[in-house]
Amino acid sequence: MTPMGRYDRISSLFLMGVSLVIIGGSLAYPVGTWSKPGPAFLPLWCGVIMGFFSASVFLQSQWRGRRREGKGKEREAVSFFTDRWPKLLGTVAILICYYFFLEILGYILCTFGLMLFLLRVVETTRWKIVFLEASLATAASFALFELWMKVQLPKGILWNLFR
Repeated sequence: MTPMGRYDRISSLFLMGVSLVIIGGSLAYPVGTWSKPGPAFLPLWCGVIMGFFSASVFLQSQWRGRRREGKGKEREAVSFFTDRWPKLLGTVAILICYYFFLEILGYILCTFGLMLFLLRVVETTRWKIVFLEASLATAASFALFELWMKVQLPKGILWNLFR
């Protein structure tokens, strides 16, 4: 078994446990219906979806591990932090900045900046695609939360300039 397969199994089992805790905790509150969701509706379905995806990762790693063992091929150990640790630290830093600047700069500007960083630095996509995807993701999330669900998002300094 390769180290990545072992890491996939461990992390997926951990996330399955977390999803079970989320599901169990959400069942203490009323779930509601599709048309009138209760306070446990979102956590319950997030736990179910997270459990489904972590179970699929676990099953894939099991299947891949058996297929490799059947062929008798040994793969080289892949270190998780070889080239990825700068991107990981950058992502953590940008998320911390997002948290601190969200009230000051507002949801639209902070989310657009976060998406720019994630798409360009973490994924290394072309600038044209980065701006298009960041704009679409920001606009879609703003429309979903602010316009459709009526959640008040932080407006920031730009909102006051254009009012």
